[in-house]
Amino acid sequence: MEHFYQNIQGWFNYESVYDTAVSIAPDVAHFVEIGSWRGKSSCYLGVLIANSGKQIQLDCVDTWRGSNEEAHVNDPAVINDTLYDEFVTNVAPFEFIKPVRMTSMDAVMFYADNSLDFVLIDGSHEYQDVIDDITEWLKRLKPGAMLAGDDYAWPGVRQAVDELLPGADIIDHLGLWVYVKP
Repeated sequence: MEHFYQNIQGWFNYESVYDTAVSIAPDVAHFVEIGSWRGKSSCYLGVLIANSGKQIQLDCVDTWRGSNEEAHVNDPAVINDTLYDEFVTNVAPFEFIKPVRMTSMDAVMFYADNSLDFVLIDGSHEYQDVIDDITEWLKRLKPGAMLAGDDYAWPGVRQAVDELLPGADIIDHLGLWVYVKP
């Protein structure tokens, strides 16, 4: 399957993280993406999964209501409450992608500890929200699994990652952080 994510509006620069996650995943795996917007990154990951031949379930957790960031508040799909519908249309080619329409903290309760093979955090950038996401989703990862996130340059993200994951790899020029659970 050819990539088509470039045609979807959104922000996405962590292709290498997704490439690695799929390549190191076992043949049967469970991934979670927190913050999916219109599905640009979800579709990139979907094509990787489809082409890998692995059985990877991808759950995309988002409220699809945007945030208080300017780019979200002024987006017509947020104003008209059509963002979720756009996401569903964009990920339609992938039967293994499951939208989970709720907050990250509501969704995390549906996953058992040590059950996930990969989690990407790109939800709220507020310090306490990032603390909560890292703390709760890290528990759900299997030992040796990867937790990663975007927007390290945001002060709340940087502070939370630095405090909770001092051993995280920081890819500063991309604003990414990656941590492997011991």
